[in-house]
Amino acid sequence: MLHRVLAPAILLLAATAAAATQFQSGDWAAAKMGNRCFVYTERAAPDTSGTLIFSFDVKGFNAAFQYEYTPWPGETDAPWDEEDAVVLEVDGSALWLGDEMFTGYGAGGYVAEMTAGFVPEMLLNTMSAAQSVTVALDRVLLGETWVYGVFSISGFREALARAAEWCSFDPRNLPRS
Repeated sequence: MLHRVLAPAILLLAATAAAATQFQSGDWAAAKMGNRCFVYTERAAPDTSGTLIFSFDVKGFNAAFQYEYTPWPGETDAPWDEEDAVVLEVDGSALWLGDEMFTGYGAGGYVAEMTAGFVPEMLLNTMSAAQSVTVALDRVLLGETWVYGVFSISGFREALARAAEWCSFDPRNLPRS
């Protein structure tokens, strides 16, 4: 079963200042809660939504990557269908890693989660990005591809460095699951 995490933004609202350590840089933030560190987006491009989240245990174990969908006001239907496939892009170039993401409904709402063994490669791709990471879904029944979130890379490396410091891991050399 894929490791599930709650959206750091939701957790941070509930956490006390003593229980969570936070850092913000550009469009990204890092947080440490207990023995887990999170690196997540603070905002998406206009007309897109959601949050990208990387999370790590101490020493980089149990790394996870997910996209959490944020519904538009008044939206109540599922944002995608079971047969829809995730499409990931870095700087406008498609990554095959979208094939390793699976949609579902998690504790924080609708999510697309990556198979754990592929998170290190997604992290390296994000670290090498110059401008953005995009999450889209191939809407099979509609015959269309819908962009759900376009996320600036501004501040990512700084937020990741802080999380790596707090949780004592090397982002370029994560333990393999």
